[in-house]
Amino acid sequence: MRIRSMFVVAVGGVVAASALLAGCSANTSPATDGPTTAAGVSPSPSAIPTRAVKDLTPGNCTLYQKADAVALIGGVNMNNKAIDIGTDGGTKIDVCSYLDLKGQTDLQGVSYAVVRYDSAATAFAQAQKVQTEMLDSAADHNWPVQSLTTPAPDSGQVLGGFGTKTDDGITYTIAVVGTNVGPYLVGALGASTESADHAKAFALKVFQSLSATVG
Repeated sequence: MRIRSMFVVAVGGVVAASALLAGCSANTSPATDGPTTAAGVSPSPSAIPTRAVKDLTPGNCTLYQKADAVALIGGVNMNNKAIDIGTDGGTKIDVCSYLDLKGQTDLQGVSYAVVRYDSAATAFAQAQKVQTEMLDSAADHNWPVQSLTTPAPDSGQVLGGFGTKTDDGITYTIAVVGTNVGPYLVGALGASTESADHAKAFALKVFQSLSATVG
């Protein structure tokens, strides 16, 4: 699978910047289907409580709406599919992007993807692919976001990464947060020419909102 998400600044019809995104830690695992014993051995199936997986209806920019994006990034005046997070297989529930172009070298945006797969393990593996293929053309930095989130039920290890690069004289940062929530892949991207902190805050805020909704 080749997953691409490009951060594109279009000024006067000229594409000024684009980037592949990628992330971090592959040595993590998805949430289990139930508790384990003190020895790490799974209890019998009858002892594992079951929780119904939410049946989310596919939509277009419905899980994180435009009004929320405006409040987060300051405005939304562009809709460029170039920064959509690509995914492979599964059932696409919602893939959406919002951009705020403030000037020729001042752009901020968020993008997210929620996709349902056949199992939590498959969804987490897809989240890892998104992470490992992001930022491969920029300086790749691990971002320990696990402690910054409240885990949704059935969620896996939260993966995070960010990178900054310069294209055509424009410097920008992209940050990504993602994991599985049950059988759903949940991934969020924040992009900013203003600061790395902005990009990280955008990605984390969108991810937290999505994981709470999906879980």
